[in-house]
Amino acid sequence: MSLFKDKELVQNPKVLIRENDENDFSFSVKQLEGAFYRVVPRTGREVFFLQSLKKNVFVYAPAEGDGLIITLNLF
Repeated sequence: MSLFKDKELVQNPKVLIRENDENDFSFSVKQLEGAFYRVVPRTGREVFFLQSLKKNVFVYAPAEGDGLIITLNLF
């Protein structure tokens, strides 16, 4: 059984990046370069896999649409 059966390959996706200020935070839109996967976790196993990764290292929130953006080298 493999993870993320419905993954979609996306080129140069736009993602949200959290920026921390002194007492607040905001989000900016950044365009990543290269190929990434857009995944929508559907099982507990997939959610646990994503939770075990370091935050903002391999997983990004897309600027538009559903799911998560992850790098290709995770599989």
